[in-house]
Amino acid sequence: MNACRNVCLLAVLLLLGSACAAQLPPPPRATDALTVPLPAAAEAQAASPLPQPVTENQTFVTLNGVPQYKIGPGDLVEILLTRGLAQERQTAAVKANGMVSVAFLEAKVGGRTTDQAAEEIRRILSPFYRQLSVEVLVREYNSKRGAVLGAVGGKAGSFPLKGRTTLLDLLAEAGGPAPNANLERVRVLRQDGGSLAVNLFHLLSDGHAIRDFVLDAGDVVFIPPRGPADEKKVFVLGEVKTPGAFPLMPDMRLSQALAQAGGPTAVAVLRSARIVRGSLNNPRVVEVDFRQVIEQGDQSQDIPLQANDLVLLPRSPIGNWNAFLAKLRPTLEFLALPLSIPLQIQLLGTVAR
Repeated sequence: MNACRNVCLLAVLLLLGSACAAQLPPPPRATDALTVPLPAAAEAQAASPLPQPVTENQTFVTLNGVPQYKIGPGDLVEILLTRGLAQERQTAAVKANGMVSVAFLEAKVGGRTTDQAAEEIRRILSPFYRQLSVEVLVREYNSKRGAVLGAVGGKAGSFPLKGRTTLLDLLAEAGGPAPNANLERVRVLRQDGGSLAVNLFHLLSDGHAIRDFVLDAGDVVFIPPRGPADEKKVFVLGEVKTPGAFPLMPDMRLSQALAQAGGPTAVAVLRSARIVRGSLNNPRVVEVDFRQVIEQGDQSQDIPLQANDLVLLPRSPIGNWNAFLAKLRPTLEFLALPLSIPLQIQLLGTVAR
């Protein structure tokens, strides 16, 4: 299965709880900016423990480091039989018992990879054919499906799982999240009745976790919409302790947004802080030396924020931001996902890490 898609980092940061929306703390003093604690509501907002990485489930098995699809009932397979110079090609539907009819016999292919199925068919037919080689391809994937419901940008519904499928693979199949999607409160309902609460933004901060969150047959992903009270936000990304989205309060400044995000990490380049605002076609980058706010109390660098501003603290200086934005444009526009401008800009900031 070609599970490798252009994995666009689909991160929409929303309110970390209704208590956070009620009131932001006062601006921190310059000397306290690195040590402001998280709001209590943000600490209480916890996702479920993520599932452990898997090398096999109902949908795929990893052989020699390569994930391979498991054939199942309802799949349509193409079987190519080669005997010397003669070739015979036939298409067969996998029966409920996992068997397929080939030539005048039946072979069990359910639960097997295409290579394993080909070997089983060759074994069954070898007493009747000399120098037989067999190839098996899956033409239609019908046996295993996952569903995406709720606030999606394309079409909600069920989609075939064609092998190792991650959470973001399935979201891409559904057209990505809608502009009003609340990706902090995604729920994954598992076939066995279990349920996982997923904060996609936090998941995206760990490259291994986002690659290892694998779905299986019968999983349902539900993306709730956010309410009208969550519309005006600022996004804080990069080298901060708790990246996220925060409600835009009257006269909110950069220091307050960084405080809500737990303050910069030890490797943040404070002199290269940036605020990205405007449309994707014409983004405006505001340069900020936040080090002056902390070390010298220079309030001119404590910039007032606007709705949908993206605050980015990079790990290393980025010399040419125009070139940086241009380089990321194809990623932001992948598959023509119907992303809102704030979401597209936020994706840019996530990749910037």
